[in-house]
Amino acid sequence: MKLVLLALALLIGGPIAAAETMSLKLMANAPPGGPGDKLWQMFKDNLHAKAGDRFGVELLVHGQVGGDDVVFPAIRRGRGQMGIAGENGYAQAIPEASVLNLPFLFSSVDECDFVYDTVWTPEAQKIAMSRDIVLLQWVEIGWMQVYGQKPVLTPDDTKGYRMRALPYEASQAFLRTVGADTIVLPTPDVIPSLQTGMIAGGESSLLMYLRSGFAQYAGHLTLTNHSYGTSGLFANKKWLEGLSADDRAIVSTAFPDQAFIRADTRQSLIQELEAGKTRGITVHELTPAQRTRWEEAAKPMHRAVLDRLGPEAARIYDLVQKGRQDFAARGR
Repeated sequence: MKLVLLALALLIGGPIAAAETMSLKLMANAPPGGPGDKLWQMFKDNLHAKAGDRFGVELLVHGQVGGDDVVFPAIRRGRGQMGIAGENGYAQAIPEASVLNLPFLFSSVDECDFVYDTVWTPEAQKIAMSRDIVLLQWVEIGWMQVYGQKPVLTPDDTKGYRMRALPYEASQAFLRTVGADTIVLPTPDVIPSLQTGMIAGGESSLLMYLRSGFAQYAGHLTLTNHSYGTSGLFANKKWLEGLSADDRAIVSTAFPDQAFIRADTRQSLIQELEAGKTRGITVHELTPAQRTRWEEAAKPMHRAVLDRLGPEAARIYDLVQKGRQDFAARGR
């Protein structure tokens, strides 16, 4: 048999080919040097430990492909196999996800964790699967904040103030409701717009504000903690289902799990904020009275957003409210 195989190899001009390496293109739009870099390296290490060299990994995770609005459809259409996208991306296929970003929906991070774990995650995974994309897990961003070239401490300070909104429903409605002159911009356009005066502030996650350079041109950060931002780790459904059961399990579990990401992200954000203060950023913490002003100004927009998003969003909102009630009952 060995002689026969050797003869065949000689006839075709070389040795029998080894098993082909499977391409695994990973996409995201994360700031270089942020917590995401460590998570992707852990993914690669875990993948190699479990699958050896069966996967040829290409990392395009610093916005090489584009923003979330480009990354998500690229994964969904198979240009990449896996990646992370924020709501700006996945709301294209799951618009009702904007419900989870309504301002002042959650009163604490523990309440938010409970609702995500017990209500929203299983629901979102079913919705994503029905729309030809696989949601593997959430990748936390942290609380969203408000920033400006002047202190922005109450909604009075946003009246007519030119502020950048993110390209999804909840962000735009929030800033419009508190009276800002709202301009929707992709991330690469924020710094030029701050430089030219097109905008004077906006809303952002802490990490994006610090790592993407917004802070250099708008040095006042207000810790409104008005919504909890999450990105999703997604996989192309057709690609994932085409893997063997073993390989599907490996790639689906190689990324650090939810508990690790929560702890790591929250610790990283504490460190990032302290580092930002040493670079001259002015951080404003709200008094209880100031927070109440923000809540009273913003919460009436919930119903208007639900009406625009439709009945499925209203159903998700009701599920979230039931989850919040269940969380409160646990403390009684």
